[in-house]
Amino acid sequence: MKQEEVFYHGSVIGNLDTILANAKSHADGSRVAYFTTDRVYALVCCRSREENLVTMGLREDGKLHYFERFPDQLKVMYEGKEGFLYQPAVLPDLQNTKGHIWESHTDVPVILRERVRDVYPEILREEAAGNVVIHRYDEIDPEEQKTMANYMRDHLNDPDHAAIRDFEYKHFSPLWD
Repeated sequence: MKQEEVFYHGSVIGNLDTILANAKSHADGSRVAYFTTDRVYALVCCRSREENLVTMGLREDGKLHYFERFPDQLKVMYEGKEGFLYQPAVLPDLQNTKGHIWESHTDVPVILRERVRDVYPEILREEAAGNVVIHRYDEIDPEEQKTMANYMRDHLNDPDHAAIRDFEYKHFSPLWD
C-alpha cells in the first residue's frame, strides 16, 4: 500500500487558516497557492518577501541542493527566525508543476502542522538526516561565485527585483567586480 504524500506550505506568518491563491504561478502566471511534498523546501520558504532569494533545486540525484550565493547565506536568512509549516485540511485539486512543487488555483484551508521557533537549526537537522545537500559559499568555485554576484549587480534594477533590491545590494555588492 502506497503511503499518502504529505503536502506543506512554509511561511513566516502564523495562525493561518487558509493559504490564499495569491502567488504568481511559475508555470502560467495565474494566481495560485503553493505547496510542496518536501519538508526541507517548505522550511526554506519560511522567509520574508524582502529576502525572497531561492537558491535551491532538485538535482539528478533526487535530492534538494541548496547553494549559498553569498557568505553565510543560510545563517543570515534563517537563524533566529520563526517559521510555520502548514498542511492542507483537505486535498484540493493540486497540479504538480515541477519536482516537489504543487499549485492550487483556489484558496486552500489548512491546519497548522508545525511551528518552527528557529528555522536555521531545523534546516541543519534536515541536512544531517541527508534530506538536503547544502553547498556553502566557500565551497563553490570562485568563478561561479563571481558570476552570480555580477548577475545580481546587473539585474539589481529589474522590476522583478524591486522587493529584494536592498537585500541583494547589502549581501552582493561587496562581491562585485
